[in-house]
Amino acid sequence: MKSVISVDLGATNLRVGVVNEDLSLGVVLREPSTKNNPDALYNQIKRMIIEVLKTTANDIKYVGISACGIVKDNVIEILANLGIGRFDLKSLIEKDFPNLSVEIANDANAAGYMESLHGSAANVRTSYFITISSGIGGVLIYDNKMVDLPFEIGHNFINYKNKFYELEKLCSGNGIVNLAKLNGLEVKNAGDLFSLKVNGDKKASKVYDLWLQYISSAIANIQLNYNPDVIVLSGGVMKSATIFQDDLLAVANAFIAPFPVKKIKFVQAKFDQDAGLMGGASLALKHL
Repeated sequence: MKSVISVDLGATNLRVGVVNEDLSLGVVLREPSTKNNPDALYNQIKRMIIEVLKTTANDIKYVGISACGIVKDNVIEILANLGIGRFDLKSLIEKDFPNLSVEIANDANAAGYMESLHGSAANVRTSYFITISSGIGGVLIYDNKMVDLPFEIGHNFINYKNKFYELEKLCSGNGIVNLAKLNGLEVKNAGDLFSLKVNGDKKASKVYDLWLQYISSAIANIQLNYNPDVIVLSGGVMKSATIFQDDLLAVANAFIAPFPVKKIKFVQAKFDQDAGLMGGASLALKHL
């Protein structure tokens, strides 16, 4: 069986593992991601790759990397959450491992690509993958290809109380905490807000309604702009999907009702719990 190496370079954790062509996992190593030191981060990744290679007899030739930052032409332009700027990880790895070929993509892009190949969007032509977690990211997939859009959905601006915020600053998992605070409510995380809403808390219900309007509007604009067959939902906030998904679908479809586009259809990400690792793998598996 053929295999690849996947690197999930996350804002909190770094995972390096073997992924087989049947999508089963081999050995996967996990450590906290090194911050503020690109040399130390590379040495950490290099060491973990060496350790993983020792665990398999397969002749591995490809490495896919899912990175929590801006990636252009296989170069990481910035890893803001890790305090690291331009980071040419592909060149570093290929120099030290001449037999390995490396491909890198933004983590949301890679996860959406994997869903289009082997996941919840495998049977449609056009899909949009959105992850709502500590931030908000997304990617448009057309004919199993990532479409290089000039903006990130999480960085779109919204107007709240005559002040502009990026969408993710008020609508991601962390954003929901911020939105609650702006309305006089302290919550530890998005799950707390949703639980309070279910239990009838008036402030929580107000915050929930505000969040619903903003995130529904963002999703409606995705449908209006790209008219995908499905929108794939992923990320930590989706752990509370049973509370809000029906409302989200209804409000978003109400926004687009006057326009000649398909009704919005949601599907849950198949690889949600391993989005980074499987997303990275997708970049390498396509070469087998």
